[in-house]
Amino acid sequence: MRIRQFSRHSTIYKEGDESDDAVYIVLSGIARLVCLNRKGKRNLLEVLGPGDVIEIPSLLPDIHHKLTCETFTDCQIGLISPTALVEGIVGIPFREFNEALNLTVGRWWTLLERHSNFLSQTVREKIMLALLDLGRKFGRRDEHAMIVDLGLSGQDLADLVESSRPKVSECLKSLVAEGVVKREHRRFIIDSVRIQTSLRS
Repeated sequence: MRIRQFSRHSTIYKEGDESDDAVYIVLSGIARLVCLNRKGKRNLLEVLGPGDVIEIPSLLPDIHHKLTCETFTDCQIGLISPTALVEGIVGIPFREFNEALNLTVGRWWTLLERHSNFLSQTVREKIMLALLDLGRKFGRRDEHAMIVDLGLSGQDLADLVESSRPKVSECLKSLVAEGVVKREHRRFIIDSVRIQTSLRS
């Protein structure tokens, strides 16, 4: 595995750029996965943290997508060839793995691209998705909630969801009033169950 350093707010991967046919794995830091719909609108799909694999499409060479991965903080990224990853970890020939992946995951990538063309998340939904992902990847659970203690400011969260700070502050106040989120300085305490319920409604 080769190790690369990416400074905050830089691009790790974007479709159409020159690729060295590698799988990208987050080793440290926070990144975000963004998808463009057919109107060119950016949709936040996921917040990525250590252990997350970014460049899945390199395992699916016939799949075209509109994904961009950007660093939110300074990140350390590991790059490994698809063949080395599959044959070294899974232990089967890459060609056989690739055929199986195209038959299964390939269909889901097609659905993801189709869904992105209809996706229109509100700022409130983006904030809840971001907090949920941060809680899953970096949070620690106490008896009642998930604590995210990353020192994120209101502006940091606004940058993460690509919105204005006043709008994010307004949405956060609403979530706090509803008891879904608590703020203690730069620490967020989230009720992940209520967030998931709200996102499904």
